[in-house]
Amino acid sequence: MDAHATNIYNAILISCVALGIIIFYFAISLVRHQRKNLELSKKNIMAEITGLEKERARIAADLHDELGPMLSAIKMRMNSFELTGEDDKVQIGKANQHIDDILGRMREISFDLMPNSLLRKGLIVALNELIDNLNRNNETKFRFLCEKKYDIAEDKAINIYRIVQEVIQNAIKHSKATTVEVELTKTSKMLLLSIRDNGTGFDFEKTIQESTGFGLKSVESRTKLMGGKMFAQSIPDEGTSYNFQFPIDVTTL
Repeated sequence: MDAHATNIYNAILISCVALGIIIFYFAISLVRHQRKNLELSKKNIMAEITGLEKERARIAADLHDELGPMLSAIKMRMNSFELTGEDDKVQIGKANQHIDDILGRMREISFDLMPNSLLRKGLIVALNELIDNLNRNNETKFRFLCEKKYDIAEDKAINIYRIVQEVIQNAIKHSKATTVEVELTKTSKMLLLSIRDNGTGFDFEKTIQESTGFGLKSVESRTKLMGGKMFAQSIPDEGTSYNFQFPIDVTTL
């Protein structure tokens, strides 16, 4: 190879190396930028969910600690009146029933917002209570399967509880299911959550894209926040199944 050819070869080699370095640097910068965006998105989701949970807890506490006792006190004062007329007694009885209905509805709302058992006794007890309440108040039959008790960090337990709550509410509102089954199991590295119904089914991807509410998007956000994965399958006239994988530390009690 003569000197001229050697110079051309070296120039091409140097150009290729320089181009490779530029491409490599660009790729590294792009990956770092994507990671920063993901971290920022994760922080925003966490802030939004944390704010939502604090507001729910505050409203639940107000209902339980302030409005509930206030209505009970009003009922006691009403019943302390000495009434002689039968019509007055009937009206007081109706007022008592209305107050009892309001108190019952307030307890349901407070439980939906933030069940005390979730914070005091953990996820498994709270899910059992949720299923029991649903079976008392709906024609749909609900079942919760969990062979063991698991000790799960409070923030993760709240997220999983909200996921179950949201998916079940969607099934009640839209699926026309007669049965809904929730199952929680554990492997060596994963906590597995499965929710299945025998309803009418729907187009999951289309619903996610077109949804303007906080429902299924919230389920996706909470799953991603825990580093988990969600798999959904819906078959017309056969039902919908959700499977979640959460890579979290879980202790069996």
